[in-house]
Amino acid sequence: MSLTSLLLPDGELRVIRCDIADKIISCGDGDSALLYLYVVKTGTRLDDTTAMRELNFSKDRYERAVFTLNSLLIEQQAKDETVNESKKAKKPNYTSNELRLARNDDHKFSAVCDTAEDVLGTFLKDKDIRSLYMIYDYLGLPAEVIIELLSYLKRDREKIDRHTIEREAYIWTDAGIYTHADAQKYLEKMESQKPLIESIFKYMNIIGREPSVKERQFASACLDKGFTPDAVELAVNRMYTNIERYSLNYLKKVLLSWHEKGVHTVSEITTIEPEMKKLPKPVQTFEPKTDRLEDWEIEWLEDFERRKQKRNQEK
Repeated sequence: MSLTSLLLPDGELRVIRCDIADKIISCGDGDSALLYLYVVKTGTRLDDTTAMRELNFSKDRYERAVFTLNSLLIEQQAKDETVNESKKAKKPNYTSNELRLARNDDHKFSAVCDTAEDVLGTFLKDKDIRSLYMIYDYLGLPAEVIIELLSYLKRDREKIDRHTIEREAYIWTDAGIYTHADAQKYLEKMESQKPLIESIFKYMNIIGREPSVKERQFASACLDKGFTPDAVELAVNRMYTNIERYSLNYLKKVLLSWHEKGVHTVSEITTIEPEMKKLPKPVQTFEPKTDRLEDWEIEWLEDFERRKQKRNQEK
C-alpha cells in the first residue's frame, strides 16, 4: 500500500498542529506520538483508564507518555503566550483619517461600530473606534464574530468599556474563534458553564467585583479539566491554610498537581490525600507550616519570598 493513501482517509477528518507534531518528532518518543494521535482521534477529554486499555499501555508507560506530551504542550503554550504578548505590544496606531474611512466605507465595520455604541450606551470616541478596528483589522476577527462578542459582553457583564472588549477579543483569538459557527459553539459552552463558573468565583471569594481576565480563564480551565466547583473550594482552603494569602498562580499549581494524579472531585482528591478531609476553613492568622507542604509548594514559597524581597529592594 502506498503511504500517500493515508492522506485522504475515509473516516472523519481530524487536524493536528504541525508545531506540536514537530516537537514530538524531534523528541523521538513513540509513546507520546501515539498518545497524541489518540487524543486527536477521540476529540474528547482524555479518560485515563479507557486510553490505557485501547492503547495497550501499562500504567507506568502511559504516565511517562502523558508526562512527555504535557511537557511539550506546556513548552509550546509558553511560546504561544510569548508570541501573543509580542503581538499585543505591536498594535498598529491607526490615524483618524484611516478610522473615518473604515467606518464610512466598510459597511461591515460600520455595523460593528453601531453595535458597540448600543452596547456601551454612548457615541464612540476615536480611541474606541481605534480599539475596534484593531480587533477587526489586526487581530482579524470578522465583523459577525465581533458583533457576537459584543452582544455576549452586554448580557454577561455589568460594566463594559473598550478595555473589556479588547481583552475579550484576545481571548477569542487565542481560542481560535474566527467564524460565526465557532462563536456560537463557544457561547453555548459558556452558557452551560455559567452556573458552575459562578460557583467557582464564589468559592474563590470573588464577590462584589468583576473577575479578572485571568480569573475567568482559570475558572473555565478548571471545568475543561473536569474539576468540580467544590474541588476548587478545597484548593482555595489549602491555599489559605498553607500559604496564608491569595494567589491565582498557587491555585493553578494545586489543581495541576491533582490533574496530573488524575483526581478532579472532592471524593477522588480526599481518597489519595486523606489529610484534605480535615483541612480547616481559610484562616490567615499563622505562618505557613512547611512540614506539611509538598516539595513544589516549598519551592513556590521560596520563589515568592525572593520576588517579594527583590521588589522591596527596588522601591
